[in-house]
Amino acid sequence: MFVMVARIVRELGIMHLVSNNENYKMASCIVTKTLGRIIDLLVKVGNIQCNMVFLIIDTDSYDILLGLEFFMKIGTIIDVEKGVIQI
Repeated sequence: MFVMVARIVRELGIMHLVSNNENYKMASCIVTKTLGRIIDLLVKVGNIQCNMVFLIIDTDSYDILLGLEFFMKIGTIIDVEKGVIQI
């Protein structure tokens, strides 16, 4: 699951896709109340596209958080030693 802030959801005009308020424990171990989630949102990166699930939260700290699952899903090669990310 990935995180998108409510401001971006509103800007994209997809707030109607958000459902089910819930609490979620973030990687930082902080429990965050979400506005809900969007299931099966089509995400395109270059020529690659896939459906993703996003938790929607209200914060100004960032716009979107993408996790390792996203990079694996689109076939990204990450070489930490060389500091290279290849999509």
